[in-house]
Amino acid sequence: MVQEKKKNHALAICLIILGVVVGAILIWLFLSVNKEMKAEARLTAMRDNILNTENIDMKISSEGEYAKIEKVMKDYYQEYFEYYDEVVDNDYIAVFDNVTPEFLTYESYNLPKLIEGLDTYQEKTNHGLDGMIHLLDERVIEAMFTDADIDHYYFDFYKELMILDTDQETLEAWENYKLENETKMGYIREMLNILNDHPDTWYVEYDSLYFTDNELLNQYNHYYEMTFEDENVDYGYPESNFM
Repeated sequence: MVQEKKKNHALAICLIILGVVVGAILIWLFLSVNKEMKAEARLTAMRDNILNTENIDMKISSEGEYAKIEKVMKDYYQEYFEYYDEVVDNDYIAVFDNVTPEFLTYESYNLPKLIEGLDTYQEKTNHGLDGMIHLLDERVIEAMFTDADIDHYYFDFYKELMILDTDQETLEAWENYKLENETKMGYIREMLNILNDHPDTWYVEYDSLYFTDNELLNQYNHYYEMTFEDENVDYGYPESNFM
């Protein structure tokens, strides 16, 4: 009887210890999962803020493997935005924005230099576009995960964070824009050649461009309309509705 009581007592102690261990494990799992959920939500919010503002604080504030993921994400978007800025600074719209009333009034002697630099503008634009197209490749994004030596346990979250549903659409848009920019840069070249080759047939008055030759006026307007026919934005001067 006594021995049986001892066995029951020992069994009860074992069950209590087992319960404590299991409870501790469950609490640890809950806290770990909760910590991971908070870390992932924080990185997702950080990504959304980067996409919305294009501002990146390069300071790493996450911990553990999430710190590696944060660094990859921030390095990625910093490089992507640098390529984007290169496009914005050099595409056909950027070139056209140089042709202001002030430029034509006081610096028209620089038209040959501007025309000569069109190939360089084109090359820089293509460099930026090619860079963004490269970064939107899922294989490149996945390779960044491997190169950063991140634990494979976090791979699914990393892909969810870094590969957006709209990436393929964006990729195709940049590929199309590369062809569009090349075509429209050609129209810009024709417009600039008209101004450069016929300096005595146009003048600027009250910030508007006028031609004294109707044929050249029509040619200029034709190239302008071919350049901006599908644009809903007013790019300012020069305008296509000359009098």
